[in-house]
Amino acid sequence: MTDHTIVCKPTRDTFMRFAIVLAAFFGFGMYFFYDGSVGYRKANEAFFTYQAFAQLGKDVTESSAAEWAATRASSPLLKAQQDESGLYIEQNEQRFPLPDNCEPATICPPEAADFAALSKGWNECWLAYSARMHYPEKPGEHGHDTAAIREQWYAGSVCMLISAIIIWLMLRTSRRVMSLQGDTVTAAGTSFSIADITLLDLRQWGKGFKGIAYATVQGKRIRMDGMTYGGFSPDAGEPAEQFMQALLSRYQGKILEYEKPDKKVG
Repeated sequence: MTDHTIVCKPTRDTFMRFAIVLAAFFGFGMYFFYDGSVGYRKANEAFFTYQAFAQLGKDVTESSAAEWAATRASSPLLKAQQDESGLYIEQNEQRFPLPDNCEPATICPPEAADFAALSKGWNECWLAYSARMHYPEKPGEHGHDTAAIREQWYAGSVCMLISAIIIWLMLRTSRRVMSLQGDTVTAAGTSFSIADITLLDLRQWGKGFKGIAYATVQGKRIRMDGMTYGGFSPDAGEPAEQFMQALLSRYQGKILEYEKPDKKVG
């Protein structure tokens, strides 16, 4: 038999799968970071502003127009506090961070100062203000405290760590091949002689299975991944199957349940 070299390189599909998973984790990570730095704070602004308008609807019935104008002119809508970490609202011994440029924490919006409009119904005033500020008409059912924001940073960091691992795996895969040169097999970053193989486990090999085989060499199981390296595409001549058939033609040891899927007839 001709002693030629068969080299199975990583398939395009392999990198496509890597890219899809990488995009998912990286995208989730960026989403978590956005919520931790911006999103949850904006949600808190909308949530507590909505609550403030609802409270104004109750308070306006107990005030005169003159009293309302005087109070609103000197009071911001939200009773926020500020320290070195920024603006926040404290409620039930929990701290709810706000954006640094939170308008209702510094002034009273004109929609909240309109005594006549609020007397008719605070919800209309809220809808006008939320439209101007691009708030949702119905904010969430609760605010996000510092613990919830911290969780977003933790979740984002985990996603970015997984993304880094995926990139490392992509780079490692791109530098590897599965090959057969004479009596030397290279797989999983390891080279070994066919004579050193004591068992070939082919139960998961083939296009209809997982495309994975294991060679036992000096008590160590070495993975040969045909789906990742070479592939089973008929258009490319099924490089992984060529590799395995060439290996089997040289190997004289024990084989564990080699099964090749039956080809469809008709």
